[in-house]
Amino acid sequence: MILPMAKIQIIGTKPCRDATVRILQGMGMVQIDDWSETRALVQQRLILDEEALHLRERLAYLATRVEAILATLPSGDDVASPAYDDYFGKPSDALLKLVEGELAGVEPTAQALATEQDRLREQLEALPRYDATLRKLLPIVPSLEDLENYTVTAILLERRYEDALELITRQLEELTRGRCEVLSRLVDGDTLGAVLVFPKEQTRTVSDLLGQENIAQVRLPQEVSGLSFADALADIERRLREIPRQLAEIEEQRMQLAQEYRPKLLAWQSLLQDHIARIDVCTSFGQTDYTFVIEGWIPEKHVPEVVKALESEIGSEVLAIQAPVDEEERAQAPVMFENPRLVRPFEPLVELLALPKYGALDPTPLMALFLPFFFGMILGDVGYGAILLGLMVYLRRRFAPGSTLRRLSEVLIFGAGWGIVFGFLYGEFFGTLGEAVGLHPLWFDRGHDIEALFMLTIGIGIGHVVLGLGLGLWETWRRRSMHEFVEKAATLTALMAIFFIVAVLAERLPAAFLTPAISMLVVALAILIYSMGAIGFLLAPIEVLGTIGNILSYLRIAAIGLSSVYLARVANDLVGSLGSVLVGLIVAALLHALNIALGAFSPTIQSLRLHYVEFFGKFYEGGGQPFRPFQRSSARR
Repeated sequence: MILPMAKIQIIGTKPCRDATVRILQGMGMVQIDDWSETRALVQQRLILDEEALHLRERLAYLATRVEAILATLPSGDDVASPAYDDYFGKPSDALLKLVEGELAGVEPTAQALATEQDRLREQLEALPRYDATLRKLLPIVPSLEDLENYTVTAILLERRYEDALELITRQLEELTRGRCEVLSRLVDGDTLGAVLVFPKEQTRTVSDLLGQENIAQVRLPQEVSGLSFADALADIERRLREIPRQLAEIEEQRMQLAQEYRPKLLAWQSLLQDHIARIDVCTSFGQTDYTFVIEGWIPEKHVPEVVKALESEIGSEVLAIQAPVDEEERAQAPVMFENPRLVRPFEPLVELLALPKYGALDPTPLMALFLPFFFGMILGDVGYGAILLGLMVYLRRRFAPGSTLRRLSEVLIFGAGWGIVFGFLYGEFFGTLGEAVGLHPLWFDRGHDIEALFMLTIGIGIGHVVLGLGLGLWETWRRRSMHEFVEKAATLTALMAIFFIVAVLAERLPAAFLTPAISMLVVALAILIYSMGAIGFLLAPIEVLGTIGNILSYLRIAAIGLSSVYLARVANDLVGSLGSVLVGLIVAALLHALNIALGAFSPTIQSLRLHYVEFFGKFYEGGGQPFRPFQRSSARR
């Protein structure tokens, strides 16, 4: 059901504003609406002063620092420390002093470890490339004993640019007046390696020359830039052996730091976000020279609780009352579900389409009743249902309580349970294996009695669509929308008349019912045409035929279920038809696994479609706004 909402108005003196905001945030029961200056001439929208803006800036800057530190630490259980509750009610200045002092002990260490870790990872990624390059160049490095006054530079060129190397050699000889050496050779099929040896005083000039020719030099890492190629290669190999050990030591230090500080950092992060939210929410208030005014929505049953909390903690300087609302305001009230435990997992499926409008019918209980039933009709296999049930129970334990994935796994648990029930009714266990293990249909074998299966699904479609039309009648009557009421009543009457006509033609009813049924259909169509206006002659038959099409859509329950039956039958028949029992078992197992996967996905999609299109379209009115209370950041997770 949709929880009844009330409009609450809170008026207090300005010195009590911060305490009021803290209480409302701690209780998390009030959605605070933006103040409109058109509501009263004596009140205006509250504007933050410079002191509040400066405080918010300090809180936001500190929150950014905390977030940056958390990003450098390994993730864990993400459980905030008790410091959150200890400091939730403290002033913002006290929180700033605490967090700034604590960060001084963890921030430099965390940043230093992260910087060193990034540096080592970059080296671990880059050094193998230098190692490979040096191994190519080492055979052509001159074996001179004294290179103290010379610079040795290596370059790599594509073989097709060999002429450029000759040009560089001539220019280098001119620059150094012959005091240079250029050694080159092919280091692989397409790459030419060259080593340039020249006086150190010409280093800048040679670098400019190579830059003009767009030739990149092989630049060694800074740590080995002063070594010979052979020594540099040895040092790189040594560092490649040492870096993994250094990274492991840093990771261990980061883990220790995370174990000590991460719970505190999470608590500080939430506290800072909450204090920022307290400042920001004030811009949604109204004010006079001496008072502030808050308006918002609250579940009706929580009004006394909020009033009592404000009176007991602040006193008479703050007044909370339930404000009267007109029909237009009530239609804009936010929507909050309150359903039994077994129905709650289906709420996200309703929200996936759209939230119901406040005051409208909550379809969640109906979906919780019919969707698993349809799912079970399609799946209809004891073996498949048992495997899916076990898998969903396992996954439910893996997902966090209240998460969408956990709720979806609970929906599939109900569907798998109904799948087992229909498996006994159909006599199916991994398809035709039910017969081999002595499992006989308690109702009928859908794989052979297709007519009974089609009649069953058509009957369920009739019941589901008629229920939707009946709920639509009730909703339009409750809203006093007589035009829509007449249309739905005429559609329902025409549909019932068609049922009577079909029953007479199928010899399920006496022929005497035919004339009244035709008369009822003509009258219903006439009313429907009249209610639709000038284009009623076109739209009225389409509306009736569309409703019949909605009913026929429920045949997808039978069709998809039969496809699963036939796939299982093929899997079982292949065991003895492939020449090798082992190969047959493997192929059959793969086909059954595919059938189980389809049995989890396809029935869910089709059951949702039957609800969203064929059922909800008859009565459901979306457009509701979710209830977003002003609350702690920890409660929003």
